[in-house]
Amino acid sequence: MPKVSVIVPLYNQKRYLVSCIRSICNQTYNNLEIIIVNDGSTDDSPAIAKELARKDHRIVVFDKQNEGVAYARRDGLMKATGDFITFVDNDDLLPRCAIRTMVRYMQKENVDLVIGRYKRFLGVVKWNNPLPSFPLHKVVSQPELFEEYYGSFFGKGAFPNNVWGRLYRKSAIDRALQRTELYSPDIRCMADDLYMNMKLFPHLKSMYMIEDVVYFYRYGGTVDHYNKNYTEVLTISDQRFKLLEQQGLRKYYGSLFIEYVNMLYYHAEQMIEFQHEERAGVIDYFRNELSSREIVPHLIQYYEENKTNDAGVRYLMEKDYDGMFNHANSLLYQRLNRPAYKAKRFLLALLERLPH
Repeated sequence: MPKVSVIVPLYNQKRYLVSCIRSICNQTYNNLEIIIVNDGSTDDSPAIAKELARKDHRIVVFDKQNEGVAYARRDGLMKATGDFITFVDNDDLLPRCAIRTMVRYMQKENVDLVIGRYKRFLGVVKWNNPLPSFPLHKVVSQPELFEEYYGSFFGKGAFPNNVWGRLYRKSAIDRALQRTELYSPDIRCMADDLYMNMKLFPHLKSMYMIEDVVYFYRYGGTVDHYNKNYTEVLTISDQRFKLLEQQGLRKYYGSLFIEYVNMLYYHAEQMIEFQHEERAGVIDYFRNELSSREIVPHLIQYYEENKTNDAGVRYLMEKDYDGMFNHANSLLYQRLNRPAYKAKRFLLALLERLPH
């Protein structure tokens, strides 16, 4: 039985940590090392983690200064001694057979990466995430893997970009690290999953996707608070564009530009909704963003060539900041009045009142 290293970055998660770690310890696959990386937590979660480690010899806890979830995963990876690697976020859960299932396919198909399905959950309610367009139960090897599916990192969406819900062959990660870096000092808390997989992908020899559910993702995200790290998803757009230029992959420009515009406005929505930012503050954000991102002039040129009529893009191209602010306000109004969004906010508020 190959050893599987399960890396859990930990930051201020005393509420859900016990259930998370128990779901790992109770796996039907036993040959595990469970590496909890305490990323400078300020609550009681490190003490909880160390108590769990006293009860199960497979658990080790490492303390480090706070640098963000990406570097916590990186440091856990550096300490891992397993043949295979999987990541679990500190508030999520694993189904009992998750690791056994992924290991079985990893060995049977002899691939570098196995990706499973996941279910979102909110309280006791679970629901399936839609199946991706990547072929199921088929070994996809290089060069097809790169030529047909690298676009997933630029908005084409063939398969998920998260690091959890999958099993990596450690030798494949080690091979990539000899040729490139998988972590960036500019990407520490948001889009770090995308960054790591984007840099790792060209160095994988093969991949296999299964329909088995191997992960339970706690639903909530940034719906009920302002995420100060959200600008990292804008920062990574510059790096993604440079990769496309280096690879000569102009065919992915359009999807990447659409993502950037959507993220630009969504952050403005967050500023208005949660920080109650006034018009002047949001306009300053737009002005600074459009003047600092290397992707912006290329985006404008692309949309000028393609004569887009989308209002949000047109305001951006003309640098009509008042128009951009009004557009962000309109998008926020539409989102706040969607029944699904209202229901989600209500359920999250209800769950917060329940005992931990």
